[in-house]
Amino acid sequence: MELCDECAKLQGCSADQSRASGMTLVGIGECEGVVAIEHYRCSRCAAVMHRQFVGSAPERIWTAIYRAT
Repeated sequence: MELCDECAKLQGCSADQSRASGMTLVGIGECEGVVAIEHYRCSRCAAVMHRQFVGSAPERIWTAIYRAT
C-alpha cells in the first residue's frame, strides 16, 4: 500500500494529532458511549486510516488499514 505524504506523516502518530486535510470521516466506533475509534478515507491516496482513542499509550495511534482500489 502506498500512502500519500499526508497519510504517511500520520501513520504511527498519536491519536491526538488532528486529521490531515482531504480526509473524510466514514465511521465511529464507541465503547460504552465513549468514542473508541474513528475511520477516515483519504481523498488523495484512497487509504482508509483509523485512529484509536482507547488502550495503552502505544495503541492510541493513527494506523493505515488499507488502500481502496
